[in-house]
Amino acid sequence: MPSAPIRSVTVFGAGTIGASWAALFAARGLDVRLYDRSAEALASGCKKAIRILTSWEDVYAPAAIERIHLCPDPDSALANAAFVQESVLEDYAVKRAAHETIERFAPADALVASSTSGLLASRMQESWTHPERFLIAHPFNPVHLIPLVELVGGPRTAAESLRKAHELYTALGKVPVTLNQEVPGHLANRLATAVWREAIDLVARGVASLEDVDKALCAGPGLRWAFMGQHLTYHLAGGPGGYRNFFEHLGPALEVYMADLARWDRVPEAAKREVLEQMDAHLAGRGVAELERWRDAKLVELAKHLYAHEPAELTTHEHVV
Repeated sequence: MPSAPIRSVTVFGAGTIGASWAALFAARGLDVRLYDRSAEALASGCKKAIRILTSWEDVYAPAAIERIHLCPDPDSALANAAFVQESVLEDYAVKRAAHETIERFAPADALVASSTSGLLASRMQESWTHPERFLIAHPFNPVHLIPLVELVGGPRTAAESLRKAHELYTALGKVPVTLNQEVPGHLANRLATAVWREAIDLVARGVASLEDVDKALCAGPGLRWAFMGQHLTYHLAGGPGGYRNFFEHLGPALEVYMADLARWDRVPEAAKREVLEQMDAHLAGRGVAELERWRDAKLVELAKHLYAHEPAELTTHEHVV
């Protein structure tokens, strides 16, 4: 891998995720070559990236926008690339075509990270000539506001590639976590899905309204989850005896809860209808754009307190992804 610090990146795919990556890279001082096979998507992605940058009042400077260079062809986007953030459609066939293009035009030692949220690195590596430099780097949306990025190597990924990626994302102000083995959905989406299943089931069973189920999460454990995971939470719940004491004295009570949790692996149609009806009533006509503005403003304010060094410490209340 290149020993010198990475100064420029190629963002391959200019959709919502790619545009957000491009804005983040540019805001952190890197030169960005943005590419998409669709000229319309490339233009749209550039506009999204500029909108993100102009909404970041604390760090915006014309130089940030000037660091984004539109590339109409893969040759100009990938020539001499040291790092490629691939962000194309979540589909194995589409990914494979993109990776074949990247291998054709990028240097053999370029580090390549895929923004997939659930595909497997081992399967994507099957078509690679140089699989040792390929890994998954899954961000959370909106990429420029949520610091988490999940790093997953396949069986043929070099340890140095994971180390280099971890180093780069950390320098960008992200919070990288590295999986020791691949699983569908990586870490955060699996945890979120487990909570989502129970949240649906509680509404469908009539235990509480959709609104109150969400309130119970965000006004309760969600506050702790913003800075402390479940393991550390229960370690502290064990008092002076810590996690061991928790397992011994509180674990049995939680096992009673576990026995009553939802166990289905496909959302029942009746449950789906119930939560959709309650969601419509809860929204009371509020649209997605309005909710995105509200969400992003909350994320910015939260990040100011939790991640003072992050690019998410920006004061926009206007950006909509």
